Amino acid sequence: MTATSETHTATPRPSFGQALGQAARQVGKLHHRALTDFDTDFPTWMLMTLLKEKGALPVGDVVRELGLRMDLAEPDTLRVLEAAAASGQITYRPEDRPATAELTAAGATRFASLYAHARETTDAAYAGIDPAMLDTAVTVLLAVTEGAAAQAG
Repeated sequence: MTATSETHTATPRPSFGQALGQAARQVGKLHHRALTDFDTDFPTWMLMTLLKEKGALPVGDVVRELGLRMDLAEPDTLRVLEAAAASGQITYRPEDRPATAELTAAGATRFASLYAHARETTDAAYAGIDPAMLDTAVTVLLAVTEGAAAQAG
């Protein structure tokens, strides 16, 4: 090797896990930016998503679901419920038996706008990728999710 020649080392292709983690972090940053644009945090987003998917729910179910989806502890879930109720996004009735929570009309409208903005923001990461490749990637990710869940028990 001469003093003017250079050594080029190809960057190794990341493992599936590394690539998945890198993609999740980058898309997660985009998603959090979209939430910030609407002055919303991730736990509130998850609460609104859950209530949009399921409708009115007993608070026990909300606590259980947010615990499964994002490891949110019960006291933290109750704080998210209280803050969302104070802002008029949900109706939270802790005095009911069982206590219940549901999106208000204003919350549903806000969630629809937030969801559209978040999709627009994160979908930009996939722009220009062949839809068939994206479909294959989703199929692989669903299989990985299923396999990981089976391993976790």
